[in-house]
Order: sequence, then C-alpha cells, then structure tokens
Amino acid sequence: MANPVALNNIAHKDLRIVRQHTPALNESLMITLALPFEFRRLQHEYPIVFYKDEQKQSFHAVALLGLQQNENLYLTEAGWDASYVPLMIERQPFLIGMRGPDEQGESQPVLLVDLDSPKVSEVEGEPLFLPHGGHSEYLQQVTNILNAIREREAETAAFHQALIEHDLLESFFLDISLDGTDKHRLAGYYTINEDKLRELEDSAVLRLHHSGMLQLIHFVLASQANFAGLIERKRAQVGASS
Repeated sequence: MANPVALNNIAHKDLRIVRQHTPALNESLMITLALPFEFRRLQHEYPIVFYKDEQKQSFHAVALLGLQQNENLYLTEAGWDASYVPLMIERQPFLIGMRGPDEQGESQPVLLVDLDSPKVSEVEGEPLFLPHGGHSEYLQQVTNILNAIREREAETAAFHQALIEHDLLESFFLDISLDGTDKHRLAGYYTINEDKLRELEDSAVLRLHHSGMLQLIHFVLASQANFAGLIERKRAQVGASS
C-alpha cells in the first residue's frame, strides 16, 4: 500500500531513490497514462490508445505496456527496454498533492514521496538533497516533470474533450495468435475513428490544426504501428516460458 508523505529536507535528508526500472522496483502495469505533450516521444515506442473511466464517463490516453493485466513487456531484469520511459513511470515514487487552504482560501501543491516504494532507500540511489539542504539535480528534474504534468492538465482535458465533441473515438478489439494455437483478445480500449476524422468539416479540421490537436491525433494513429512490436515481445515471452 502506498504511503505518500510531504517531502522535506529535514525529515528526509538522507533519502535516496533507486532510479533503475526492474520488476523488483516497479509495479508491473499493463498501461500508464500518456500525456499529450509527450505523444511525440511515445509514438516511437508504444501503442497509444484510450481508456474510458465508466464512473466519470471520461476518457484518458494511455500507453500500452502489455497485453494483459499486471504485465509490462518493457520491464526486464536488465532495465526498461525502450529509449523513452513514459513520464508517469519516470516520476515514481513522487506525486503532487495539495495542501491548504491557506489564509487566502487557496490550496497549494506539495511534493509527496511514497515511503513504501521499493525505490526509496537510504543507502543506494540518487540523493534528494544536497549536504546544505538544497535540492539535488535529480530532485529538481522530478519536480519539473510533476509541475509540467500539473500545469498542462487543462491542455490534456481539452484534447480529450475535443475527441468526444467530434465523435472521434471508437472501441476496438485485437485478436492475437501467440504460438499458433493460443489466442488472446485485447479489448476494452478505444482508438481514433479514421472515417470520422476524414469526414470532419474543413472548419473543424482547421481548428484542430491551429490548436495543435490534429498533430496529436496523427501521433496516436502513427503509434498503432507499435502493436506489432508489442505482440512480438509477448510471443518471445511465451516462447521463453514454454
């Protein structure tokens, strides 16, 4: 269970973070949130699809890391097997919380660290604080990542809302043959409906283009080529275990 606490340079002056990505240090997740401002990097490595939160009736872009629950095909004993690690993975074990309200009635963001994460140590890894108490270069990098995620929440929400408004999302399933006999179906996710995209009025296409969202849509479409590599990773895993 997670144990997030507000980070400070007195109580946590000796904390270090083991930055390697291995099965022992990372939770094996099938998906991770994909942030639109990192689509350009993600599209070269991962299929980008959409997941629907049925309770909130909202959609979220995700990068597929595996083809079944609790499976990450990019996570190996040797490390993360891709040139780019999604930001929601890279920021672990940190997250942003909110403190307040203050005297003006406003809540303020605060950096939290999950003390129960296996990445947290006092004997190995990257230090969080300098000897005089200032932030280490690594901690500043993490802070910048989390600030970017928080500051661009409105941009992320606007992108997902535009996809809904233009009815550009459609559910899909993918049947995969793993060893010639064993079949697996990937379902429950959404992708861009290319027919609906082509049928958009010119004015709508122009608005999407000027907002930068049309480019994001094309990044998502381009990322579908990564399904082939993901399937090959799965087949190699099945072959190695048989």
